[in-house]
Amino acid sequence: MYRDKYRQNHSYDEPFSLFPPQTVNSSREAIAPYPIEDANEVINPIPVFTSSATNLHSTPPTRKNHDRYEMPFQYAEPMLDPLTTSSQTRVPPSLSTPTDSNFPREVQVGTPLNEAMIPPPPYEESEARILQEKAYRVESPPREIQEPTQPVPQLQPPRQPQRQVQPQVRAQEHSQPVPNPQPRSRDRRRGVEREKDLSGYLPKAVEFYKVYRATVDDSTNFTHSIQMKWCETLLEYAFDDEFLSQYNINAEKLKRTLKPEESLKNQKVILGHSFRVLTKLVSHKCGPALYLMGTLYSHQPYLNIKNKNIVDRNDKKALEYYCRAAKNNHSDACYRAGVCFEYQRGTPTEESNKERALQKAFQYYERGAVHCDNASCMYKLGMFYLYGFSGLQDPLEALQWFKRASEDGKSMQALYELGKIYEFTSLPTQVQSVLTKYNINRDPATALKYFHKCAMDYDYPLAQWKLGYCYEFGELQLPVIAKKSIAWYAKAALAQPKGNPMAMLALSGWYLTGAPDVLKPNDKEAFKWASRACEASDGKLSRAEYALACYYENGIGCHKDLAKARIHFEIAARLGHIKARDRLEKGF
Repeated sequence: MYRDKYRQNHSYDEPFSLFPPQTVNSSREAIAPYPIEDANEVINPIPVFTSSATNLHSTPPTRKNHDRYEMPFQYAEPMLDPLTTSSQTRVPPSLSTPTDSNFPREVQVGTPLNEAMIPPPPYEESEARILQEKAYRVESPPREIQEPTQPVPQLQPPRQPQRQVQPQVRAQEHSQPVPNPQPRSRDRRRGVEREKDLSGYLPKAVEFYKVYRATVDDSTNFTHSIQMKWCETLLEYAFDDEFLSQYNINAEKLKRTLKPEESLKNQKVILGHSFRVLTKLVSHKCGPALYLMGTLYSHQPYLNIKNKNIVDRNDKKALEYYCRAAKNNHSDACYRAGVCFEYQRGTPTEESNKERALQKAFQYYERGAVHCDNASCMYKLGMFYLYGFSGLQDPLEALQWFKRASEDGKSMQALYELGKIYEFTSLPTQVQSVLTKYNINRDPATALKYFHKCAMDYDYPLAQWKLGYCYEFGELQLPVIAKKSIAWYAKAALAQPKGNPMAMLALSGWYLTGAPDVLKPNDKEAFKWASRACEASDGKLSRAEYALACYYENGIGCHKDLAKARIHFEIAARLGHIKARDRLEKGF
């Protein structure tokens, strides 16, 4: 019976075909040998990663093709722009209601919306339909009944109403929107509102209800901030399994826990509605909505979305939306647009010239820094002025932007760069020459101050690695202290989300040689940390690849495997490691 009722909803009868959930591999932690001097006392042991990996999110079992709602969640066809810019483009079927002829498949950007363009409102649970679309519009009254004196917003007409509703009651219900959302629900039979009992709700469901209530009360106004919050909430809750199995899009607690296939349909409804709301916000040129659309296209959403493959990745579309949002002085959009131009991701053909692309990047960074007070854009401006990417190299200007960006720890990268400037020796020779011309010289004490503040106060892994390096080799006038070096390396290596690969490689070296009275040599741990360094760097750290190749070649902490050794030698050589090239040239 329940299944039959559930399938009566045809509002979103065409299923979404979503990308398989991405698996996340993590490793089980084991406790490394304690320092010798602390053998009888447990103090901050260094966790290491064992070779056996476990999956926090295992891949779902293979599903049968004949059951369409059992398919994993991703759009089946290439994702087109939900807003069209010409008559040839259209809203993809996965974002529209297949059975709804009133919702247009073609929406012109920047044109006023008519009633047919307005996305459908949330859904209500009834005896006949579990997830039936709710119509905000009042049903047309009979001719003999006088129209209400106050105009009623005409949105999308209802589909196949379940029961006859008195027109005067519905008109009265919508004539006075409630400004402040409270835990209440409507008794449609009596046309009055009563307080909603949320005592049995999960905390997350209570939060969802508050957003839902505010959205319903704002239905006649369509306030961007309220509707944007509703859209973001839908996108996040669409991937919350616990919520999907117990609540519907109307924030109503279901009478029983849904089965997996029913939860998937619930997810489809919530996700589909979120895109329709987002489409309307984008048509209103809402800056946050334009930015959100760009993050979805670039597969880098700022929302807590488990599956980032909601739409097909399209860097060109992402950049277009970032630029449109940046014109509205959206802070983060200015930064992301600048990054896209700097690294030429999705840039148009006319911006294929590297120098021209950098100039465009500089413009967006400057806009974000000056008009939006964006610390990341300030940091980028500092880098452009320090290295001359903008065509004008001015270290004094770079220092000013780095200092502004690092105020109150807003940009840890800027604080770290200030340390590098006064460390001096780690900068390219050409930059050192320009600094000298501007009377900016090496100052170890100032450099150490910036590095220590960045590492200690803001837990910046790169600065923590730098302190570990200084204590290992006696840099910046610090003494060589193995215990402090290992401690800083360990802190950087264990940083979230995946640790600093250079710190991991440094720990590998400490385990390989050991430290008298501090750490016993351990080949297995040395091998594991080198492996972890290669993984964390995505195979882009040449020294880590070379070290792992040597471990495999000599069987240090692992079984000797010349084939794997050659693979990592080749990767290191491709990355420019000189010793790796020599080994290969000598016929390894």
